[in-house]
Amino acid sequence: MKKIKVEIGHYELLIILIDLVMFSFSHSNASNNTPNPDHVETQASLSHGIMTSMKQAYVDIKVIAKRRTENYTAGNVSLFAAIFFLILYIVVWTLCLLGWRTARIRYAHPTLPSRLASLPSMSAPGITIIRPLCGLDQNLYNTLESCMTLDYPKYEVIFALQDENDEALPVVRMVMEKYPAIKAKVIIDSKKIGVNPKVNNLIRPFAEASYDLLWVLDSTITVTPGTLGRSVEAFLSNHDVRKPPMSGEVGLVHQVPIAICYQKTWGSLIEQAYLNTTHAKMYLAINAVAVDSCVVGKSNMYSRDSISHLTTPSPSLRQLPNPPSGLAGYSPFLAEDNMIALGLWHQLKLKHAMTSDVALDFLGALSVKDYINRRVRWLRVRKKMTPIIATLLEPFTESLLAGLYGSWAVQRLLGANIPALFLVHLFAWLMLDLSTRKALETNIKTLKPPSSQLVFLLAWLARECLALPIWLFAMTSDVVVWRGRSYKIVASGEAIRLDDER
Repeated sequence: MKKIKVEIGHYELLIILIDLVMFSFSHSNASNNTPNPDHVETQASLSHGIMTSMKQAYVDIKVIAKRRTENYTAGNVSLFAAIFFLILYIVVWTLCLLGWRTARIRYAHPTLPSRLASLPSMSAPGITIIRPLCGLDQNLYNTLESCMTLDYPKYEVIFALQDENDEALPVVRMVMEKYPAIKAKVIIDSKKIGVNPKVNNLIRPFAEASYDLLWVLDSTITVTPGTLGRSVEAFLSNHDVRKPPMSGEVGLVHQVPIAICYQKTWGSLIEQAYLNTTHAKMYLAINAVAVDSCVVGKSNMYSRDSISHLTTPSPSLRQLPNPPSGLAGYSPFLAEDNMIALGLWHQLKLKHAMTSDVALDFLGALSVKDYINRRVRWLRVRKKMTPIIATLLEPFTESLLAGLYGSWAVQRLLGANIPALFLVHLFAWLMLDLSTRKALETNIKTLKPPSSQLVFLLAWLARECLALPIWLFAMTSDVVVWRGRSYKIVASGEAIRLDDER
């Protein structure tokens, strides 16, 4: 066996640093309790302690050096791998615990009523709610009705469609007839400015909205009566909510989406398990850290003026003599919600805020194949819009893979039993997910259909088992299918329509 010169690795340095840190803690406590104002005795103690600690560190180095020169083999590469995976494991668990803690603090208690609900109409900021629609979504009537019964004194609702024969239109008419006192109108416009149907559907409502503050709600999203008031209150942290937000102020308010499942097909149950546990947990954690934008477009409130000041991130549009700005500049992207949020964050330096409300996503009857296709589609879209390292690390945040590499790392460093560690890890992960789900569903119990805990656990386990295969399959192509249309996602994140326009 070939011997090499002594070199101290991360693991050995950790031993030495522990000696120094332990010394620092013990003597900092002694320093805090020393009554002598001149700290003479403390300084002497520190000097003596430093010498003692340095001697101990020197002994550590000698022992480590001897072991390294006697036992160094290529197998020690696994030691560094174990240290890396242990650090990654700790980071993943830290994010999970942060998401769980946020859910428990923000959502596990009854929501407080908005103080704006009691204001006279003249004193409240006006809000335009825009609901882009296409076809009959699950629970559509109740979903649309939820935005007509809000506890807020001054708002209008715009229902946006692209086809006068759309099946959603009769439902819209029924809702409007039931609530004639609510200012509401329908806009039907088939004009296409890009590949994203939702952006096409929003262009005219953006232009015709009566108020600058816009609340865009997806067609499957139901909201509780106080959500609007609390969302506007989040904007009240700005100096003047009647004016567009300035750099450093709140420029977007959003809610974490969670799923409601009345049609209990396995695809819907798995999607519900995903949204109400893993997705929500990480969504809340990333927004709590707030190092970058993390927004889905289920329920977004922002200023129309802010959107108008955004420049297009599309390389193809920037090549035009007069590149479109504002909403039109995001028409080449399928995930326009994420891109707009990134624009507000990076271009205008506007912060994002969340309320204690959730965006209730009513799921239709999904097969397991439908669930897989949906996850594959958004993984392929997202991998072109995020740094490659984020895409590559994503599977390492999933419970099964994290349990495997975490258990191996602990076994390699401490000699523990891998199967036992993995089972403990999986049980702890499940308990955290169940607690997160319970917190998020605190204020929607009256809307939830009866459910079986056993069925949920089976759906949760299926979701965890499918996560890695779905990710691997998503990495094999850049083609996605959305609402029956095929697109290729290019490096910039833009979508190119593959099938013929009809």
